[in-house]
Amino acid sequence: MDMTMEQTRLCTISESIIQSCKEMKSMREGRTPKRSLSELFENIERWSKEEKE
Repeated sequence: MDMTMEQTRLCTISESIIQSCKEMKSMREGRTPKRSLSELFENIERWSKEEKE
């Protein structure tokens, strides 16, 4: 990856944290299915492969 490439954020860090808290609350209330750690790792692998393409 080229180090001079500019990175743009779709949202601020605080907006990302707030969204994550909303997702956790939704999972705890049973409105959204819970995700496991293995699912997280699978998603990270998939996203990194997609990014390289």
